[in-house]
Amino acid sequence: MKRRFAFTIAVWWVIACTVAGAFLLVLSNKESRVSDVENRMLAGMPELTPKNLASGDFMDGFESFLSDNFFARQEVISSTESLLDRFSLLTEAERLELEAQDMERALDAEAALRANAAPENGELADEAQDDSGEELLDDALPDAAGAADVFPEDTGEAETSEPDEPEDIPGDRDALQEEDDDAEPEHEVTGTAGKILVNRDHSYIWYEKPNGSKLINYTYDNKDIRTYSNTLRAIQSYLPEDGVICFTQVPLAAMGNRWTDQQKTYCGWGSSVEMVLEKCLEGTERIYVFNTPDILSPYMTGSVPMFYHTDHHWTPEAAWIVLSKMLERQGLPVIPYDEYSYKAVRGRKNKKGLVDTFNALYPLLPVNSYVVTKAKYQKKIDLMAYNYPGYLVFMNNSRRPWRRIVTGANTGRKALVICDSFGNAFTPYLLPYYNEVHMTDFRYGLYDKHEAGGSISKLMQHYGIDDVYIITSTANGLRKQNSLKFLRKYLED
Repeated sequence: MKRRFAFTIAVWWVIACTVAGAFLLVLSNKESRVSDVENRMLAGMPELTPKNLASGDFMDGFESFLSDNFFARQEVISSTESLLDRFSLLTEAERLELEAQDMERALDAEAALRANAAPENGELADEAQDDSGEELLDDALPDAAGAADVFPEDTGEAETSEPDEPEDIPGDRDALQEEDDDAEPEHEVTGTAGKILVNRDHSYIWYEKPNGSKLINYTYDNKDIRTYSNTLRAIQSYLPEDGVICFTQVPLAAMGNRWTDQQKTYCGWGSSVEMVLEKCLEGTERIYVFNTPDILSPYMTGSVPMFYHTDHHWTPEAAWIVLSKMLERQGLPVIPYDEYSYKAVRGRKNKKGLVDTFNALYPLLPVNSYVVTKAKYQKKIDLMAYNYPGYLVFMNNSRRPWRRIVTGANTGRKALVICDSFGNAFTPYLLPYYNEVHMTDFRYGLYDKHEAGGSISKLMQHYGIDDVYIITSTANGLRKQNSLKFLRKYLED
């Protein structure tokens, strides 16, 4: 009797758990979305098709979906991390270094998750687009092929090699150091404060220490940078004669905070990557390279934060500072930061109780913002998400495959911002300088030629783009395939 009773209880318990699980599954969010706690995209429900089921992709995706969507997941993760932090043996320096590495991996995973969530082959039905409130553009792209291939036969694909010992060279940046030294660099190197680390094969991003030594953060292969310089020249070939390209790569917030939160350990940072890129572009006019670590250095320990503590991005104040240098280089007047009106959006607390304020500007002139697909359908969207308590407030999040902002500025020029999410805090300050500002995300899976209506170069020609701004974080910069491979792939027809 007791066994039968226990068996009945067990059966009903299994049934209850099954029903509860099915209920939670039905009510759960099926779309991929951003996790504010983890700063990454959470997996969405995979599409159930015979092909996905046979290949095992559905089960793999479903496991990721379950792990990313269990009940009270964010609260459990926050509580667990807080508990682990109490018993952690890591120093503050080690914790910040691991945080920077985790952010970089998360950004890579975010692009991959978005790629998995994208429609296969990027196909969108014309009828569906028309019925969803999108209007047909009058200036739709013709079906004719785009411009001829401008890439050299030698693609300059980088080969992996062991980094040489970095050498200090004077700060005038006249030439690259031509030293042959096969020694692998120590993580920390002895140097002279204010000097630049670079050699023939490698360039670096580093931290300065009060004793004059340097802590290397990233090592770059100069062959990769040479490859990227060819991509910049290729982009320039689609611009008018007076067209300008402005490039920069921005450190992650954890890299900036590692310095500013430990000012007894670090007194500055530096990068020789931009110097090498400028050297590779020698003789090329109107391609300007901007060294964001150098530009932001005087402001890093001031009262206005250049990077967030609850997010991996830079602040709009930092973005404005870098853009002001780009405008000055072009001989354009700079609209002061305080001339704009802002909505101060208070973010959510992180596990340490820190809160950031996201200052989202209001444009000086009325603007119209659109997402464009197939180069002929556009759907109007809000320029900014002023009610979102986080970085997604800027430009209303990254939008695929193409963003078009009609500014009403009547300057006679159009700009394209090729960027990852770091471009979202930067782009609003471009609006007064161009009739139209376009945006596209060059990360893997976020640009599809069929969905967009052509390659990046084809849309540049179609819209009559005059200037290009390339804004990328170090997580997608000159050590990464997004910059070295996919930008080039998406650019050409």
